[in-house]
Amino acid sequence: MNRSNKEIFLGRQTIVDRDRNVVAYELLFRSSRTSQAAEIDEVGRAVVRVMVNTFASLGMDAVLGQALGFFNVNREILLSDVIEALPRERVVIEILEDVEADEVVIERCRFLQEAGFRIALDDWVVDDPRRPLLPHAEFVKVDLPAIPRRQLRKLVRTLRETSGLSLLAEKVETPSEFETCMKLGFDCFQGYFFARPVVLEGADLDASKKTLIQLLQQISAEVEAHRIVESFKQDAKLGLNLLRLVNTAGHAARVPLETIEDAVRQLGLERLGRWVSILLYAQEEGDDLGSPLLTTAAHRGRLMELVIEHASSGPMTQDREEAGGGGRVAGDAESRRERAFLVGMLSLADALLGRPMEELVVELRLGREIARALTHHEGLLGELLLFAQSVERCEIEKIDAALPRWSLDIPALQALEHEAYAWVHGLIEPPSA
Repeated sequence: MNRSNKEIFLGRQTIVDRDRNVVAYELLFRSSRTSQAAEIDEVGRAVVRVMVNTFASLGMDAVLGQALGFFNVNREILLSDVIEALPRERVVIEILEDVEADEVVIERCRFLQEAGFRIALDDWVVDDPRRPLLPHAEFVKVDLPAIPRRQLRKLVRTLRETSGLSLLAEKVETPSEFETCMKLGFDCFQGYFFARPVVLEGADLDASKKTLIQLLQQISAEVEAHRIVESFKQDAKLGLNLLRLVNTAGHAARVPLETIEDAVRQLGLERLGRWVSILLYAQEEGDDLGSPLLTTAAHRGRLMELVIEHASSGPMTQDREEAGGGGRVAGDAESRRERAFLVGMLSLADALLGRPMEELVVELRLGREIARALTHHEGLLGELLLFAQSVERCEIEKIDAALPRWSLDIPALQALEHEAYAWVHGLIEPPSA
């Protein structure tokens, strides 16, 4: 049975290096009629077409930035010529664990390698029968939960005998697992470990982050504009970073904002809070906007904003208290969008600052609606946050169940997802002057 391209949902999962810089994304796909990721025989060719069309319509940079894209293939796709339509300089062909390393596959890998494609071998195990493919591979992925810890060291040591291999640990879910893999010598890491909070008792924040938290408090309390301007003036570097960010990454005005006074006056408090929350994730110098926490939080916030905007004329604007939905989001359409963005953006603040979320919502003086969404996933914004997290993980069953709630179908959601990708790319890599 042929599946329509419209039934394929494409997502991505972050891959970072030893310095926690984003170096790649695994491009995940699911059929909207099945949650079985392994059903590649049926949907594989459609997925390739979707990828090619996506790259052609959006541009690779909007989907991947400057990172590589890992793409799962089974034997059928590996041996088909459709794979050669993919951009070889940007895509890593990830060969699934059940592909037998026979002469046909070995020769195909040799051909693709010579043609300039990068190859990764998925779910490598001790005494893996795919060893003949190692000379043609650039990456080997190890499923961390599948390998007993006592065998992991031996596995890494054995793989290191093949020169030029990059070892990638996947399903790294906690900071302690990340540290273990670092010590073992892995080069890259995939999983949600970077989004897990590590509470740092007694740790002090740097001066810039203290100022940003103070600014978020002031914005939440709706203080006078001149007080916010004074807070920025206490940290001149922070003010310059805000102006650079707003002018290059999304301010709608044709005339650039030249002073903090301009920014506060033209953006308004709620929209100013968007850019302050983004700066919170940057390094102290304000120059590193490519961290996995920032890209994940910014994408999450932008997607939530787009979803609530798309659904603004649908069922989600109606009072749903009787259905347990928590009712509508208070305020006008712009206010709803900004609150949705802020919830997504702040949903990783506990991981960023090493503080429990319950403490942060009090310290930031966030309103009850936003606080409930962040701490307990309650209310409409909490429901939307859960939906955005399901989209990130490509959890198609949860996505399918929630689509009617937001007046969406798979093509519409995919379009919003792509728009969010493009926005984040413009945020972290603004166009050259």
